Amino acid sequence: MIDLKKLFKNHFDTDKISDDNMKKFAETHLERLSANNGTAQFTTMITATTNAYTAYFGAMANEDTKYAIQQGLTVTMNNIVENFKNFASQKEGIVFGNFGKGSAQYQEFYPNGVTEYRQANLANIETLMTRYVGAVDRHQITLGPSMQTASQIFLTDFKNARKAQLEKIGEVSAQKTTTSTNRDVIENELMRNVHLIASMFIGDVDRCMDFFDQSFIRSNGKDDEEETPVEPTNPNA
Repeated sequence: MIDLKKLFKNHFDTDKISDDNMKKFAETHLERLSANNGTAQFTTMITATTNAYTAYFGAMANEDTKYAIQQGLTVTMNNIVENFKNFASQKEGIVFGNFGKGSAQYQEFYPNGVTEYRQANLANIETLMTRYVGAVDRHQITLGPSMQTASQIFLTDFKNARKAQLEKIGEVSAQKTTTSTNRDVIENELMRNVHLIASMFIGDVDRCMDFFDQSFIRSNGKDDEEETPVEPTNPNA
């Protein structure tokens, strides 16, 4: 009998599978899930796998369609960010005037000074916006509802613009840069799918394999990790 421990290993987590082969395997898997999704039973799986695929390989598009960034959405988002930076800088004087620079309230807004906002980038701007909105909410009686509303609009508009931009972003495969963390996402999602499909069709190997094409990820078609059969022992020997 196979060692059950092997069932719990993530078999996609190996440098023996290249990025290109992982990409082909994932694409074929998604195509097969879609082809078998007549009753929508695989919709959740398709969505999760597509998100993992996008995070690592870039947005999927129709055949022969190049991946591209929608410049209009990017400009809109960048304008929101720049306007918020100006807003945070301008309102520093109001916060200072109401609470004083050395106060605990001031620190809630500007723990690292106005410079932190001026130097913000896409990696941390949403965090800073969220912090600012929270601080305004806590002190809206002093600062007034207009400042509260304005700060919340910046956060909402940024989230919407960023979401719209990311949905349009794609990467050219030959030029993509990836991280092990992002690869972990697609590896884990594919392994999760293997287990979920296996649980749906227990014992029906052929049906399970309708969803996968191993030719992209196996070395010369060999089962490198299959267990060598153990000859039964003779208790009377």
